[in-house]
This record gives sequence, structure tokens and C-alpha cells, in this order.
Amino acid sequence: MTKFYLRALAVIIALVGTVGCNTDMSQLAPKPVTLNADEYRQEIAEIDRLLFSPKAYDESRREKLAGNLEALALRITAGSDSRFLKMEASEIRTLASLAKRTSASAPRDSLENNWMRIRNNLFEDRYWMARSAADLESP
Repeated sequence: MTKFYLRALAVIIALVGTVGCNTDMSQLAPKPVTLNADEYRQEIAEIDRLLFSPKAYDESRREKLAGNLEALALRITAGSDSRFLKMEASEIRTLASLAKRTSASAPRDSLENNWMRIRNNLFEDRYWMARSAADLESP
């Protein structure tokens, strides 16, 4: 058994020596794209209102939030072949699925935090973006 571990260690050392530890993997990552938030203001504000509102998180609100997230995912990838936008759209669709399945009594912190993370990855930060219920503008 010890011989096996020694051989495995020798193979690992040989691979590290051959490939190197300083390989730049950043070229493989998709290039980030920042979208103009003002062009998406209506969609962002509506999602913010649905997500951050202190009102009851009922079935119709869940469905509307999920639908708005799905529509946003479609819009950001329309006419683009950007891998970054496709990845972000996939995350938005996952968030839509979670929004649909989150019960009225469950805390929505995770949904809110993930929405803000995705929103900050995709859009230029704007003063009008909500960060909590206290920041909501009137429709």
C-alpha cells in the first residue's frame, strides 16, 4: 500500500513540474459584460419591488417574481453569444425556480442576497436600485 502512495505522489510531482503551478487559467474564464442598468430599470425595479416588499409572499407574488426573472434572463441573452451573459442568465433562471418554490414563511434573505449579487455582476450600480424594503420606490 505504501508503494501505491509513493507512486501516486511521484506522478503528482511530475505533473506539477510539467504543467506548472503558475498556469494562467483566466483566459479560459468568460469575459465579464456590464450592462447599462438604465436600459433595464423597469425590470430591475419591478423585481426589487416583488422581492423586497414586506407584504405577504403569496402564490401570485411568487409566480410574478419567477416570471419577471425568467423574462430578464431571456432579455439579457437576446442577440448575444456571450458566455458570461449565458452563465448569468442561468443563475437568474435558478433564482426564478427558487423564488417559485420558497414558502411564505421561509426567510427570503437568500433570494434577496443572490439577486443583489447577480444584479451587481451584470449591471452598473445605480442609486435607484433597492437594497432592502426601505429603499423601494413607488411604482
